[in-house]
Amino acid sequence: MRQNHIQSKNAKLFRKLLTEIQMARRSLLAAVALGMAASASLSAGIAHAQEYPWCVSRESYLYCFYKTQQQCQWTASGIGGCALNPRLLFPNKPRDSRSRTISQSKTY
Repeated sequence: MRQNHIQSKNAKLFRKLLTEIQMARRSLLAAVALGMAASASLSAGIAHAQEYPWCVSRESYLYCFYKTQQQCQWTASGIGGCALNPRLLFPNKPRDSRSRTISQSKTY
């Protein structure tokens, strides 16, 4: 009688262990599938820097976000002017190549 009780208890523990293993495997598979789906959607939507040909020139800054001169002029109306993007006109010129000097202050 005691033998049957032990075997029954072991069978229940074994079934419970199998169920937990199956659930862990499903969770792992779901996590891997979710990770792959997220990775695929991220790689499909990678943003690339784009240089637009037209810039609004305002307060000595260039805001280059315009594909056409007309778009630029609509935006610049009343706030500034339009200019061609210098990064596209002169692609090999180093950016901000101004040399800066440290001013020496006089000591009194």
